[in-house]
Amino acid sequence: MKKKVLRMIGILSAVMMLASGCTNNRNSGPVPERVDGGDAVSAQGTVTETVNLTAGRTGIEAEAQMPSGEETAALSEAAVALLNQVLQQKSGENTLLSPVSIDFALGMTENGAAGETLEQMEQTVNGGISSENLNPLMKHLADRFENSEDVNWNIADSIWFKDDGQVRMKDDFLNKAVSFYDAEVFLAPFDNQTLADINNWTSKETNGMIPEVLDQIGENARMYLINAIAFDGEWEEEYEEDAIHEDREFTNLDGSTSNVTMMGSTENRYFTVADAEGFIKPYKGGEYSFVGILPKEGKTPADVIKQMNDKKIDLAKAVREAEYTEVKVQIPEFSNDFDIELSDTYKALGMNLPFSEREADFSEMMEAVGGGPSSIWIGRIIHKTHIDVDRKGTRAAAATVVEMKFRNAIEIDETKRICLDRPFVYAIVENETGMPVFIGCQNSME
Repeated sequence: MKKKVLRMIGILSAVMMLASGCTNNRNSGPVPERVDGGDAVSAQGTVTETVNLTAGRTGIEAEAQMPSGEETAALSEAAVALLNQVLQQKSGENTLLSPVSIDFALGMTENGAAGETLEQMEQTVNGGISSENLNPLMKHLADRFENSEDVNWNIADSIWFKDDGQVRMKDDFLNKAVSFYDAEVFLAPFDNQTLADINNWTSKETNGMIPEVLDQIGENARMYLINAIAFDGEWEEEYEEDAIHEDREFTNLDGSTSNVTMMGSTENRYFTVADAEGFIKPYKGGEYSFVGILPKEGKTPADVIKQMNDKKIDLAKAVREAEYTEVKVQIPEFSNDFDIELSDTYKALGMNLPFSEREADFSEMMEAVGGGPSSIWIGRIIHKTHIDVDRKGTRAAAATVVEMKFRNAIEIDETKRICLDRPFVYAIVENETGMPVFIGCQNSME
């Protein structure tokens, strides 16, 4: 499979740059190997090592599509809504999400969803954009990353499927994954070696910034859909030594202070949003930027994000339309690692069905071999990020894992059963009218 040279920026710039154009498309991704000749790819027997079904194979054409202003706004608002919910869960913590990484992983997942399950995912994850429309948008975004010349990106998607002969993946689901997301598809036994393989794959694709994304293979896990993104970009204008100031004071949220290294520069893009003001600092090449947003005195970052969420403020538009004016800025050097399991986050946003063992509908993703009832649902959504900001530039990475669970459904026995093994009422009735001839209570058998 052709390796991609792409990488990751942060929350704000990634959403912003969806609005800009790109005409170069990636070569189509490979189509997974057909094992059983039907409409699904089936696991045949047990394997002792991971098998890459897509390596070296030719794909089908899938066109990229530049997002409209409305689609960009939808993704921007969905990103803010997600961050707002995470901030409620992680109050006061340093927080970093990659909505784009999440969109890649859950975008692949949506291709296996149907009915109300799909509708909830489209509304919550995509901001109302249909799955069919999201696929070409994500391909456009990946193509744009790949064609960057002055910053380094890496973006990779993979699907790991348990090869136990009980369940099989559907062709249409897999073809979309490899043609729109250029996903690698692996058959694996889901043992300790698989766990190591997944973590090694993620570490490699994030240039070592996310060394371990998965802590264990979950019970009943049958599939992992994974996205990894990494970014490495130098500032467009290097900092002069006299613009770097050691031992400056940074006031923390709880009122305490810390010593930091501050980097001073003059930028030329300024905007206001909610109760905050922001600036844009470009990376080399001018295609991607760092965006800083400072809340007004007395306001916290969580206050600003909540206001943006409540008022449906389009952050991407605010950044795109930033005015050209001189602005003096100070940025601290900092590094941060963040991780979160997003199941409860998405449930709080109204996406419940995909996590329900009984009600989730992923009938377009996989099915039990030999037919029969089965349950497929999302067990976990694991998201990890890393960032380093210093005088040279920024390195950032994200990984998102969607864990799909499967079990043969327990058939519900709807036969009514009554066991008189405790005190009961009884009667002898006249059948035509139902009138009781005798009626009584049996409270004891002594």
